[in-house]
Formats: sequence, structure tokens, C-alpha cells
Amino acid sequence: MKTIALSEVTQINMGQSPLSESYNKIGNGLPFFQGKTDFGDVYPKIRVFCTSPNKIAEANDILLSVRAPVGSINICQTKSCIGRGLAAIRATSAIEQKYLYFFLKFYEPELEKAGKGSTFEAVNREDVENIEIPLPSLPEQKRIAAILDKADRLRRQRRFAQTLSDSFLQSVFIKMFGDPVSNPMNWNVSLLGKACVPKDGIKAGPFGSSIKKDSYSETGIRVYGQEQVIVDNYRIGNYRISEKKFQEMKAYAVQPDDVLISLVGTFGKVSIVPKDAELGIINPRLIRMRLNQEKLKSIFFREIFRNNSFLRKMQIMSHGGTMGILNGAQLKEIEIILPPLPLQEKFAEIVQKFERVRRQQREATRQAEHLFQTLLHRAFRGEL
Repeated sequence: MKTIALSEVTQINMGQSPLSESYNKIGNGLPFFQGKTDFGDVYPKIRVFCTSPNKIAEANDILLSVRAPVGSINICQTKSCIGRGLAAIRATSAIEQKYLYFFLKFYEPELEKAGKGSTFEAVNREDVENIEIPLPSLPEQKRIAAILDKADRLRRQRRFAQTLSDSFLQSVFIKMFGDPVSNPMNWNVSLLGKACVPKDGIKAGPFGSSIKKDSYSETGIRVYGQEQVIVDNYRIGNYRISEKKFQEMKAYAVQPDDVLISLVGTFGKVSIVPKDAELGIINPRLIRMRLNQEKLKSIFFREIFRNNSFLRKMQIMSHGGTMGILNGAQLKEIEIILPPLPLQEKFAEIVQKFERVRRQQREATRQAEHLFQTLLHRAFRGEL
């Protein structure tokens, strides 16, 4: 298949930032996008407008990020002003626009590698103009674009379905229990400390000096940290300590149904230790909560802690400027609702069923993404 320079089949319009006094946030002028905007697969929200644009992208132009980050692309939805970090690429009659779009998606990694610069990575007009694109006949371009478009729609639908389901549990929670802070259903309340087991029910991780770099070993007992809590996955990471070190620190050990909370900076990051988790301890950046399961179920409490109203309350209580910090003493004094145990258990059953569906959903999303990437590579290697 013959290749041709991008400049021969497209019009390339490199962005240029307008005067700063022409910016506004009240909707005057054209939407303004800068280079640092990562277009990726999700079209960015319009945050700034411009009344005196220097460079304009028309609707359906392909927007290519040419600096920090390099390579991300999307299709312009409406006439817009573009800054120095973007290029608008318009297909001529010699090339199918969707074919061009999918080729640039395929070429993203190569363009990213081409980025140069000491302050930030960037590519220039010449780099973009000299991209070599395979150019079959127009009917063949349309055939390839149609196949890739179907695969692309499938992966986007899978992602959209997953995004919609993200809010499902909070909706169910609010319907069953109401707002956990204002407590409109007048549930019994308790200090969190009193809803935990009597001894070490709320346990902050050890001092940083207790686990130094030379404490870690290749084998032994796991050390859990924010890495596992943030993504709710206890199989990733491999920090370990020796059996001897564990015996010194077993007060910080975890067990199934313990709730782990990120201590610094990441509000709402809370996870339940699963039944199949390896024996391990928490690191200094976590708090371990061991709830009295006859009063407060772990799954129910996790959803309280993910509630936006409850998170705002945590943020007000925390300290540390832009990096919020929580401690065990503060958590003990927080008031939480305590609905009847059977109702908490009913909610837990809903969550468990939902999480099974979510696992299936994630697998479907992974498969759709893999299909798209496979077809993308085959298409531009002449194998489709």
C-alpha cells in the first residue's frame, strides 16, 4: 500500500493563543481550547471562551494535541479558537475524514515518541506535515473506516454503560437511608468509635520510621498501602516484610472485612479487605477500621464514606491545606447513622449482586477495547 505525507491530503492549521484580555468564562465568543487539554476519548468541557481568536478550528476538524501531552486527538464539535498546543487537521477530497481520524488514533504512540523539549514535550508543524499515511482508494478507506467505526462505537457504549453504573449504588443508598449527614429518616446515630470493636477498632498505620527501606524483603508478609486502596485491588503491589518484622508490627495486621481508609490527600478512598487477601499489615498512609459487625456492616459503612455529603464533612474536619489529612482521633468522634442491621444486610446483598454485574461489565469493556485496538493495528498494516 502506498503512503503519502499528511500535508498532501490535509490542511493543517497550527494553533496560536489569542491575547489574554480576550478570554472570558461567560460564553462570549468562541470556545477556546489550549494545548494542555487532553482530548483523548472524552471531549473536554468548555471552560474558557475567546472574543478575538487568532486561529480557528471548524466543526469536524480533527484536533491534535501537539504539546504536553503530544498525540491525543478528538473531532472538533463546534467552531472553536485553538491555542498553541493544538493543531486542526482538515481532510481534503483525497481522503476520508473518519479514515484519517482512525489513522491518527493508530499513530498516537509514534507521535508521542516524537515529542521533544526540555520544559515540555512538543512537535512542530514539520513533524505533523511529514507523517506518512497509507492511502488506499477512497472506497477502501470508507470500508476500513466503517469497520473501525463500529468497533469504536462498541467500546464507547461499554464505557458509557460503566460510567452510568458508577452512580447506581449511591442512588440506592440515598433511597434506602437518605442523606447520612442530615439524617432525614431519623435513624439512630452513634460515634464511629463506639461502632468499632473495643480494642484498636480504629488503628492508624505505624510511624514512617517503623518501616524503612531496609525493612522490605522480596518474600514474606504483605504491606498494604494507598496503592491497593485507591484501586480496590489487593493483588497488585509487592511490598513485603519478613516474618520477624511482622511479629513486631502485628498490631497493624489486617483481616477480612476490615475497612482501610487512605489517610492523606485522597478523600473517599476506602476499601474493604477481601476474604482471600494475603496476611499483611497497613503502611503509615492508611487507617484500619475494625467495625462491630453486629452494629455496622463494612459494606454499608463504605458507602457512607463515599457519599458526597459525608465527604464534604470530612474535608471540613481535615487539615493540611490542599492535602487533606485525617487521623484516628477525628474519626472516632464522627457521628454516623445506624439503621437496623437487617436493612444494612439487605443493602449489602444489593451491593454484592451489583459488584458481580460490574465485574462482567469491566470484562466486556476490556474485550471491546482489545477488539478496537486489534482492528486498528490490522487496518494500518494492510491486514484488514
